[in-house]
Amino acid sequence: MIRNDDLILADGQYYSLDCHKTQLNNNVLVVGTSGSGKTRSIVTPNLLQASGSYVVSDPKGNLYKKYGGYLKEQGYVVKKLDFVHPDRSVHYNPFHYIHSEQDIIKIAHLMIGDVREGSKEDPYWKQTAETLLTSVISYLMSYTSVKYRNMSNLMKLILACQPQDDDFKSKTAYDDIMAGVESENPNAFTLRQYKKYRMAPARTLMCTLSTATARLGMYESRELCKMLEDDTLEITDIGKRKTALFVVVSDTDRSMDTLVNIFFTQAMNELCSYADDRCRDNCLPVPVRFIMDDFATNCMIDEFPRMISSIRSRGISTMLMIQAESQLEAAYGRDGDTIIGNCDTYVYLGGNDVKTAKAVSMRCDLPLKKILNMPVGTNWIFRRGQEPVNASNFNLDKYRSLRYGEKLPEQKNLVL
Repeated sequence: MIRNDDLILADGQYYSLDCHKTQLNNNVLVVGTSGSGKTRSIVTPNLLQASGSYVVSDPKGNLYKKYGGYLKEQGYVVKKLDFVHPDRSVHYNPFHYIHSEQDIIKIAHLMIGDVREGSKEDPYWKQTAETLLTSVISYLMSYTSVKYRNMSNLMKLILACQPQDDDFKSKTAYDDIMAGVESENPNAFTLRQYKKYRMAPARTLMCTLSTATARLGMYESRELCKMLEDDTLEITDIGKRKTALFVVVSDTDRSMDTLVNIFFTQAMNELCSYADDRCRDNCLPVPVRFIMDDFATNCMIDEFPRMISSIRSRGISTMLMIQAESQLEAAYGRDGDTIIGNCDTYVYLGGNDVKTAKAVSMRCDLPLKKILNMPVGTNWIFRRGQEPVNASNFNLDKYRSLRYGEKLPEQKNLVL
């Protein structure tokens, strides 16, 4: 019989989420090719468990449509952060979660020096653009009221750095702003960062400004600016009461990747900081699970390899879906092995990637051919300290019967 606090991995394979009892972390890495059953056989039944809070990466918004209503009936606060249709989303303002100069430096890096990019271009241009952006964000945070701290005003200040001539000799509107800051505090962080930017040659300034405006210009649509102008999300609430936050991201359009990555990075950091500073035993009152589909391509977290090793004690865990181990290597380099090593549960649903199949064959001590030809609808489960288990994928209809005694209403009736 499935218990409310069980982790569901396969047919007949249910495991306790009590870390103190199992002495394992609750991080799960699910590897399987497209169509192997990652969503239907693992993500969906664990959502229906309604155990703790969830932050769910939701390509196309299907999980929100199908199960948002059900979770609301279970007493959850259900929210949708929609990067595909911002006009249908709760509001999220990344500046709301900036608390220090280090936070400013980090968000400037994420906006300009996209961690996913792996570009071969000269990093100097990006680094200079980050310096400019650090100054502008610092000005917003230190010298304006809360209502002005948003993406629209950030872009206005960036454009204020444009001079009247092409050689950057004439003063800009932002130069005048910085003159006012200098008269008030000659050692201000925002001024020091701007001076570092302004001392570059004219050609560098032109390229830097072009880089910054190009990166930020894609966030100027009316709907997106509206979504980013204030904050109705309150990330720390996710750890205070049962909440299901569905983060709708596109699996085809990459233009919002930077904002998506900033959100997941801030969400993880905010929850960890709240647990450390405000919670008894440094653990969240309500456990939070990040369920992240297409983890290595759609929803990266800055410094995640470092964070995954320490989130267990805060009551945070992750369920990561990828198609092959090579995706982690492409996204995180050698730190991909760190992510795998910090997931005490590994589920393999099959695929044609030979490198991943070799790793699985070594784990279960079977020939490579047997792994590559494993029957569709079956999986291998590896739990640290336990023998591998070969099982059938979980049957969602069976779950509904076991858990409720009868089938749940059709999915169309579960829509909010």
